[in-house]
Amino acid sequence: MKKKITIFGSTGSIGQSTLDIIQNHPDKYEVVGLSANKNYQKLNEQVEIFKPKIISIADEESFKKFNDINSSNIIVLNGKDSYDEILDFKTDIVIAAITGAVGLLPVVSVLNKGITLALANKESLVCSGMLVTKIAKENNVKILPIDSEHNAIYQVLDFKNKSNVSKLILTASGGPFLNHDNKDLEFVTPEQAIKHPNWSMGKKISIDSATMMNKGLELIEACFLFDMPYEMVDILIHPESIIHSCVEYIDGSILSQMGTPDMRTPISYTLAYPQRVKTNVKRLNLGEIGKLTFFNPCFNKFPCLELAYESLKIQKSAPAVLNAANEIAVEEFLNNKIKFTSIPKIVEKTLNNTSFSELNSIKDVIEVDSESRLLAHSLIKTGGF
Repeated sequence: MKKKITIFGSTGSIGQSTLDIIQNHPDKYEVVGLSANKNYQKLNEQVEIFKPKIISIADEESFKKFNDINSSNIIVLNGKDSYDEILDFKTDIVIAAITGAVGLLPVVSVLNKGITLALANKESLVCSGMLVTKIAKENNVKILPIDSEHNAIYQVLDFKNKSNVSKLILTASGGPFLNHDNKDLEFVTPEQAIKHPNWSMGKKISIDSATMMNKGLELIEACFLFDMPYEMVDILIHPESIIHSCVEYIDGSILSQMGTPDMRTPISYTLAYPQRVKTNVKRLNLGEIGKLTFFNPCFNKFPCLELAYESLKIQKSAPAVLNAANEIAVEEFLNNKIKFTSIPKIVEKTLNNTSFSELNSIKDVIEVDSESRLLAHSLIKTGGF
């Protein structure tokens, strides 16, 4: 029988890569539901090809425009909460590919319904890792990570014998400014920052990669996803993006997952799990590459990494505050309102001006997220960073 697939965020890079795999395996997968925010034209193209039963468009204006051009008879929902109604249609696995904290509630809804979750929305674990993993456990739901680093660890981690693990190693490309001097970063433009040397990603995650906040968020995600203390998670710069992450064991063995930098590899792993399917990904030729390089990150050049570690040390609501402030700062940078080097300053100032609290419910997470965004906006408006 075909696996029934629902994709939250189908018009983004992860969503499109997922549909590419599905299109190449029509005998294995069936698209049930799709959701998008504003890109109604791309969504309409996807509807015509994959013929889902139901779709959702969050933005009201885009919803109206979609209905003007769409000729199918599928159910079309509107609103930020309409993802819940999509899940009323039977699905075997949900691809959670909505970027940012806005993806938290859809993730929680999937877990509460007991549906297998393929997670590309790292922010849901960053904001509320303890709560999300608890909900997954209560509903006996498997979380399959899509992020290439966490997917790599998932493939080589011996879950039944975790006591044999000495540490996890998250690799990082270093982004487009790895070899830039600190003084050069002051004049970085959004156009320069979104040009990642290895990966094709959306604007927000590309900026996070440039500041290395993305690796900081992945650090937090890894701690919750694999139930590991931050002291047992290292970050290693690996510019070639060939080794996607490693697990070191107590006997000195280091197991890694390797491959060309293409998100279709980890996505295909989650779709086919526990099996594998063939992909059109370019095959890795180590002889052609010749060498792989590694070195430790520079926390002075990329202070967002240090901030992520600090938020993990604090725990409570600190990671949620970190994420919210970063989302606001990145948005303002993309709008040319602040400098690239102001992003970590705004995050740090927001953290320093916050009283951290325990997160006992998803409602608590949403409140902290909202308050932190207001504070970050206020700091930007007054220049208090």
